[in-house]
Amino acid sequence: MRRLLLRATLLAALPTLLGGCAADGTTATTLDARPTALGVVRGGDQSATVGSALPTALTVRVTTAQSTPVAGATVTFAVTAGSATLSPASATTDADGLASTQLTLGATPGTVQVTASVASVGLTATFLATATAAVTTPSASVACAADAAALMAVGQVTVLASVTSLCLPGGAAGAEYALVPFNGSTNAASRASLSVQASGVTAPGAVTAADLTAPLSDEGGLAALTTTGAVASRALVARTPLAALEARQRAVAARELAPRLGAARSWFATRSSARTGLSRAVIPRTAAVGDLVSLNANADDACTNARMRVARVAAIGSKSVVVADTGNPAGGYTDADYASIAATFDTLIAPVASESFGDPTDIDGNGKVVLFFTRAVNELTPASSGWYVGGFFWSRDLFPTTAATAGDACAASNAGELFYLMVPDPSGTINDNRFSKAGVSSVVIGTVAHEYQHLINASRRMYVNTSAADWEDTWLDEGLSHVAEELVFYRAAGLAARANLGAAALRRSSVSVDAFNEFQLENFGRFGDYLAATAVNSPYASDDSLATRGAAWAFLRYAADQKGGTESATWRALVNSTASGMANVRQVFGTESVALFRDWATSLFADDLTGVAARWQQPSWGYRSIFGALGGSGFPLATTTLTDGATRSVTLVGGGVAFLRVGVAANGAGSVAWGTLPTNVQMTVVRTR
Repeated sequence: MRRLLLRATLLAALPTLLGGCAADGTTATTLDARPTALGVVRGGDQSATVGSALPTALTVRVTTAQSTPVAGATVTFAVTAGSATLSPASATTDADGLASTQLTLGATPGTVQVTASVASVGLTATFLATATAAVTTPSASVACAADAAALMAVGQVTVLASVTSLCLPGGAAGAEYALVPFNGSTNAASRASLSVQASGVTAPGAVTAADLTAPLSDEGGLAALTTTGAVASRALVARTPLAALEARQRAVAARELAPRLGAARSWFATRSSARTGLSRAVIPRTAAVGDLVSLNANADDACTNARMRVARVAAIGSKSVVVADTGNPAGGYTDADYASIAATFDTLIAPVASESFGDPTDIDGNGKVVLFFTRAVNELTPASSGWYVGGFFWSRDLFPTTAATAGDACAASNAGELFYLMVPDPSGTINDNRFSKAGVSSVVIGTVAHEYQHLINASRRMYVNTSAADWEDTWLDEGLSHVAEELVFYRAAGLAARANLGAAALRRSSVSVDAFNEFQLENFGRFGDYLAATAVNSPYASDDSLATRGAAWAFLRYAADQKGGTESATWRALVNSTASGMANVRQVFGTESVALFRDWATSLFADDLTGVAARWQQPSWGYRSIFGALGGSGFPLATTTLTDGATRSVTLVGGGVAFLRVGVAANGAGSVAWGTLPTNVQMTVVRTR
């Protein structure tokens, strides 16, 4: 679960300051009129072929602290990376504070960086541009004969290497192809651009059931078979981003908790039952239903500013303790409801997690995981929001409250394995946000599964796999938590991975439909966000967006399926690694991790197409079938049709991919050309029909 912050910018009109020319060449009479800001106005992030000028001039504006334009300032432009020339190399700002230059790309493809500066006051601004290789279309009469022996079989996928163009024969019945460029840079913030020109091609048709090994279902949507009403109630608590809260917590963890990690490990290694090193036993092993405890619910600060809440022990399971804030709104969960949640944790969540990831630590010695249901989580959702906070895990609670050396302890820690969960609020007592019991219940177990993976991952990195230098990278940690939700779906539905589950298989039982809607529907929603914009999103981006999470989950599912063997061993290896992020992926899946990401990217289009080899298939899910049953426009993968004689430019982030489709007439031949590919860009081609 994640929280989305919407940010508004207030623009205020300020009077222009008039004056004479200052000693540094800027127009000013007072210190307030000196240049204090240099910003890009237009011309950033352009691309063109090598040797050509960018279509838009690079323009900056110089302003004062009051946002007033500064005229007469000298701006210097310099190429600080790549090959290009500038004209002019310096310019004086006009009355609007603007200065411009024209960039002409050099002969070398790649990224060009231009730095603009006002040296007298130390201001700089940066432009990025991409030089793409010149496109030369092969002659159809020479390179693309209609009877070319290079005709691919339907479903064949070819990885292209060291070629700048491709002949595409139509064969006797015509053919259709998809060209798939992938940016294999492991830096998701990088960009690569290429231009593709097509010749002798026709428009391809839509992918239909006839093209697939697993036909699309024409039955009603999955939600129509829901017997519990879960989907209807989910509308009250729609799909939720929590990125801002988690980003703040990760920043605080890096700043405040990472320096305490060594001391915490030393404490854990030397603690004993007689002296735990905790200043308070928050939830002792002897806790009983009805006991009152005091817990810090501050979601922002780690080791200071504790915001204590009195909570009542509401249920005790074999592996869990459920505590409820005594200030929770009326009309919420009863002790029987909490007992049911504890039982579900004990019999469903905990066994799946233990098998797949390992057990968490037990730093408080109570043998339980604490599920804290508190209005403090609801308070994180502002009034009239289109999103909500469902729950969170806070790594500060894994640190001891006292230490031998001042500054090494975390005084505000709850000192135990714990995570925080929202509560029903049917009357909208908190911020006028109404959350029904049924609505919260439809998402709470999925939230528990998600947050429990975070808890296990962090606790084992801290106290079990002690060679780990840090916590897991955000994209991989979130991807694994979404895998945890999927694994709970399989267990609850009585189904298994690698069965190419489609809508028809799910509809065989209302149990599997309900399990899908409760635990897996949101994974598909996030994945759909990614599929709609694969060129500008990446499975390993640091932005923690919905699209990134959806892509990270889908990649991990594909990678585990392709690796084969007992998949729980794969998840355990990822969660118990001392490496992080891409290094962890390489360690578990092999050194050719970039090729694995490329093949996964190709499989997004090739999955379930007739004749496609297993390497480019998604063994666990029939995505086209399920998206078709979920309503909307069906499978949301964005593709681009190449037009005969036209050039199409494509820009990809690191980990980004595009799908360029063409058709070729019967007994004809077409071609596509792209010149020399940018560094890190790899290309595959799929014959689809």
